[in-house]
Amino acid sequence: MKYSYLRVRDNKDVVVADFIQSSILDETAIDRIGQEFERLVLEAISAKKLVLNFRGVEYMSSAMIGKLIVLAKKTKAAKIKMKVCNISGSISEVFEIMKLNKVFDIQKDENAAIEAFSTPAIAKWFGM
Repeated sequence: MKYSYLRVRDNKDVVVADFIQSSILDETAIDRIGQEFERLVLEAISAKKLVLNFRGVEYMSSAMIGKLIVLAKKTKAAKIKMKVCNISGSISEVFEIMKLNKVFDIQKDENAAIEAFSTPAIAKWFGM
């Protein structure tokens, strides 16, 4: 599938999507990313595992957060487990203020996100 705003690849048995732009503020770009998210869900259906990698993203508008929430709902409906990673700086602050850490499973980096798919939930709860 063709993507313009995401770089989509496989890492082991997980579909990983990296954002290409460091600044996601333009309304047209955000609409296109929303369309690409729909294709991404279709691509991740067979793997049932998706990582959204924010490495390099420095700025993001509130409209983009809306697209992320729609993506979370669609992945949940399709029974796709989704993790997000490499959230830093001002984006991390926005996620905390908006309590998006309750909506998304946020991991430190891509390797941690991929490992988290195979870590039992009880071990994560006890910090293991």
